[in-house]
Order: sequence, then C-alpha cells, then structure tokens
Amino acid sequence: MKKITLFTIALVSAILFHNKILAQDNSAFDKGTVVATAGYGFPDFYRTSLRVSYNAYSSRSVRGFGPIILKGDYGIVKFKWGHSVGAGIVIGYSNTRVNYTYIETKWNNGNGWNNYTYSQTDNYQTITIGARGSYHFFTKEKVDCYANVGLGFNINTSTHTTDNPNGYTSYAASRSGLYNAFTVGIRYYFTKNIGVYSELGWDNSTPIQGGVAIKF
Repeated sequence: MKKITLFTIALVSAILFHNKILAQDNSAFDKGTVVATAGYGFPDFYRTSLRVSYNAYSSRSVRGFGPIILKGDYGIVKFKWGHSVGAGIVIGYSNTRVNYTYIETKWNNGNGWNNYTYSQTDNYQTITIGARGSYHFFTKEKVDCYANVGLGFNINTSTHTTDNPNGYTSYAASRSGLYNAFTVGIRYYFTKNIGVYSELGWDNSTPIQGGVAIKF
C-alpha cells in the first residue's frame, strides 16, 4: 500500500511538472523569444497639421504614405510571477507630398502690376531610428499583452521645388528631432509563429497602429 501511495504521488508530481513545462513552452512571449512586427500607423497627426498649415492656399493637395513602423522585441527577463521584459529596436518611415499654387504680383516693365500663378511641391520625409523596451503583463499561448516605451531620433528632410523663376527651383533642408513613444498593445497568434498586433498610444505621430507579428 505504501508503494502504491508513493507511486501515485510520484506520478501526479510528474504530470504537474510536465504540464508546467508545457505551459512555459506555450507562452507567447518568454525569455529568449524574438518577435518582429511590421505595421502601419493612422491617422498621421503630422500630415493633418500640414493640411491645416496649407489651408490658406486655394489649390492644394496633401497626400502621403506611412508611417510604416518596424519593431523588434527580444525577451531578456522573465519574473517568477510570469511577467516578462523585452528590449529591441524600432524603425519608422513616412512621406508627405504637398502640391499647391500661389499668386505673386510683379511689376511688368512699366506696364503695371500683373499677377502670376506658380506651382510648388513640398515633400516631407521622416526616418525614425530608436530603441524600445517592453513589459509583458499578460501572456498566454496565443495572446500577449504589453506596454512599451521608445526613445531615439527622427531624421526629418524637406524638399521644395517651384516653377517660379525668381524663387528656389529646388532646395532641401534636413534636421533631426527627438523620437519618443509610449503605447499599450496586444498580439494574437493564429499559429505558433504568425499573428497580428495592435497598439494604442503615441508612436510616429499616430495614436493607432497595427500589422503582422512574426515570432521566432
């Protein structure tokens, strides 16, 4: 009877230990996990501000692409209560083109003042390079909920072209600015390695982003 009891205890312990290992292996984010995401942000508040800035022009169009946001997340620590900390990089890209016309009044060689209409294109591009840290506070087999912060640089470039012979036919200017981000997000995996993600907060001038998540 004693042998049967010891055998039962050993069997139950082995099953519980096995289930614990399986639960750890099935975690969507763990120490050593690598996740790459590719997403798109919207709406772009920077592009919206440009629409407001150019609103005085009677003929203008503001079109853009992005921001495209690429992120990497590597699990560096897992606490005994199940939460994890990750770190990685973020790369972003966005482009906005503004086409508009404007009127310039000029003296026409003694024949009076004449109005001339010119066209101009202003192109704004931003490349983001930064680091990020993530805190994963709820993780199951297919679901991963987290908060992350980012810090880095925005490389901003603007190019302006016009058909005004007395203006700048083409010139470019570039400047760098601080990149910072704070979002909360969720990843859901359809398979062991492929899923989707969505984040809310502030990142690359957008409050919402979403896309594909690939786990390695």
